[in-house]
Amino acid sequence: MPLSQYPSQYNSRRSRRASTSGAYAAKEPYQYDGMQVKFRVKGSHRNGISLSEAVGNVRLSSSNAYTFRDLNTDSRGRVRLIVRWTGYRSGSYEIPISGYSDGRTVDLQSLARRITRGVVHFLSANHISIPWDRVVLHRLEETSVGTWMPVLTTY
Repeated sequence: MPLSQYPSQYNSRRSRRASTSGAYAAKEPYQYDGMQVKFRVKGSHRNGISLSEAVGNVRLSSSNAYTFRDLNTDSRGRVRLIVRWTGYRSGSYEIPISGYSDGRTVDLQSLARRITRGVVHFLSANHISIPWDRVVLHRLEETSVGTWMPVLTTY
């Protein structure tokens, strides 16, 4: 006879609790599972770059090499950028993608600089006054084919 009314952890009849990782969690059928482009300063341990660093052409870690095909550029070599900020209408920008001389690999520094220009234009158009060094661009997330949204934080 058991000492407690609750099953023991050693009881073989009790099933184990199922756990899922975020990468394997069930998605809704309408959600697009796109890729991510991450930005990090070369030689730094922190993730993301501030907008002032991106405009200042700081060297980025090139641990990942992305191609034009990875970014799903259109026939003109452009992608669509959707910028969202809480409390404001979203803004949409077309960003040209430039690459290295091999013709396949995307220049991450140029991409970060052009994304920053779009974000800065959005901030100034909506009269959001925040210093550029306080806004950090962590990554780009693909929301649909060829459409990207930057993940931004402030501190």
